[in-house]
Amino acid sequence: MVTVTSASPAAPSLFPLYPSCGTDTSQDPIALGCLAKDFLPETIDFAWSDNKNDSIANGIKKFTPILNTAGTYITTTQLSVPASKSHEIFYCTATYPTGKGTIKVPPTPPCSGESSMTIRPPARDQFLEPNKTSTIICSVKKLCSQTVTLKWLKEGVEVSSGIHTVGPVSSGPNGYTLLSELTVSETDWDNDRVYSCKVESKNFSDIRNTSKSFECGSDCSSPEIGALLIPPNFADIYIRKSAILTCRVINMQSTEGLNVIWTKEDGKELKTSIGDRKVQSNGLFSVDATTSVCADEWERGDKYTCKVAHPELIFPLKNTLTKEPVTNSHAPSVYIFPPPSEQLALREAATVTCLVKGFNPPDLFIKWLSNGEELNASKYINTEPILESSQPPLYFAYSTLNINEQEWNAGNTYTCLVGHEKLPLQVTQRTVDKSTVYLDGFVDAEEEDFYNLWTTASTFIILFLLSLFYSTTVTLIKVK
Repeated sequence: MVTVTSASPAAPSLFPLYPSCGTDTSQDPIALGCLAKDFLPETIDFAWSDNKNDSIANGIKKFTPILNTAGTYITTTQLSVPASKSHEIFYCTATYPTGKGTIKVPPTPPCSGESSMTIRPPARDQFLEPNKTSTIICSVKKLCSQTVTLKWLKEGVEVSSGIHTVGPVSSGPNGYTLLSELTVSETDWDNDRVYSCKVESKNFSDIRNTSKSFECGSDCSSPEIGALLIPPNFADIYIRKSAILTCRVINMQSTEGLNVIWTKEDGKELKTSIGDRKVQSNGLFSVDATTSVCADEWERGDKYTCKVAHPELIFPLKNTLTKEPVTNSHAPSVYIFPPPSEQLALREAATVTCLVKGFNPPDLFIKWLSNGEELNASKYINTEPILESSQPPLYFAYSTLNINEQEWNAGNTYTCLVGHEKLPLQVTQRTVDKSTVYLDGFVDAEEEDFYNLWTTASTFIILFLLSLFYSTTVTLIKVK
């Protein structure tokens, strides 16, 4: 094949090619390379020499140049050397029609940094899945060889199933990375089985162990199972006209065999709903058991008992919940504030604020309505009640509703609805819109211009009337 081109001759760019970091020198021979690219025409020849400048005749491979999309050529040459010489420097010389070029091919680079190995215990939340299994993860970084052996052990005996291994994968100058996962059952983990990850490679050998007791150390003795009673919130009582009582069972290693029952004072059992188990920060489990009672019964101080039975408990737990009387109770004051004029001037967003202060007990709810329709809770942000006075104890909270400037200027009304047990009807509201703001003395730019014009005209009218009155008075005096 003959290639005809009018392009000017171009010298090649030369690049060394060598094995990745830490290549196992037991692989004999080792291949080095030289890359030539972006040259024209395709005529090129290669020669190799050692660090003593002696020519090398054996172990050389040359490849046919390939035309790339840029209209120039690319090719490589390869030199095979004994592994014993992998630490030496070699030179690659390329000869082409317009001259020649030489580059140094350095020895195989060593790994940068020492190899590191870690083992991660199973995530407790994975045990919540139906199969009740989780994974232990073993990872090794900066391996200097792709030849590596990894084994999983359980109580010192090699495991052959439930293993998923990826690698070794080259990480460039950082050598190789190896990652392996072992699937374990919740029962084995809770029974404190010891799992080991054993890795052997060139210049690296290590074993890491993990178990439930290893991970929790001196704190491995589990805290006692407990039952926390959570009273109903006022929003549920007002909106649903019922009180939701919650018995939260905590610090369980397993929820198998758990039984929770709510009862009234007379011993009558209430319908109890047991929720899904949740993972606590300490890796143990908790479960909420709820029941619904009449709001009137709760308000009058009836007593309710939560009874918890569990295989780890010698005797069942019994805790009683009733409404605690509140001294120095006080109804809240509610204030609503329109968006600041500085914010409206930006014509981007508008924030309506509702301040609720001076109330006790701290339980209340705040909701927002637009034109009488309740807004989604994602539209506004409520703060938790904050203590503003300790003697007597009084709280405050506020809520911010975020809307856009167009919605505000369209004249929509926005209502802050507040519920608290000490309000006369247990609920009150405050409403604001653009027009009510104007009546209260807040004006926008156009309305302010109109107001200034009217003020000026009124002044002239008053002066005119005074002048007319003065002229009439003077005329009457002269006539007399």
